[in-house]
Amino acid sequence: MKLRKRYILLILLALLPFYKLIHPDDYCFGDVDLVIIGGLTIIFIITFLAIFFYNLYKITIKKELFNFRPLIITAVFAVVFNRALEYHDKAIFKDKFQVFNSFSKEKALLEIILYDDATFEFKTIYDNSYCVEKGTYEYKKDSLFLNKINKIDGNIVFGDVYVYDTMYKRLNPIYTGLPNFTLKK
Repeated sequence: MKLRKRYILLILLALLPFYKLIHPDDYCFGDVDLVIIGGLTIIFIITFLAIFFYNLYKITIKKELFNFRPLIITAVFAVVFNRALEYHDKAIFKDKFQVFNSFSKEKALLEIILYDDATFEFKTIYDNSYCVEKGTYEYKKDSLFLNKINKIDGNIVFGDVYVYDTMYKRLNPIYTGLPNFTLKK
């Protein structure tokens, strides 16, 4: 079965939007990313329509039978793209252990999500975007130690060590100037 260049192009264009939706490391996502994903999707749709109408043209001059490959590629793209867009910022294979909330000085929502597999995500949620830092954590006695994947020196919102106050159910940073985090119910 000979796979033509136009179908390889269609597959490559179908894969392009996923580079903004797959996040193995720290990332930020917002309106700009949605515009980029929309632009790449429009390019895919235009290419699909060109290939589809070219196939219809070949059918009318009786040089080719109808080819379902572009329709199959587009159907698979639509289903996978829909799921990826819906679940790109969720850890679907992990269960949340604890979630702590706070607010920054700029009134952004801060959230520490601890998962049951000893990993965490720190989210800074703004009006039109959010940023996520990932890593592992460890509880020792009454302290929570966060080991970030990409350590940023001088992070003024997020520390490495927090003391867990069981009475008030909140995390108190050992460094002054950082916000306290309250356990979300």
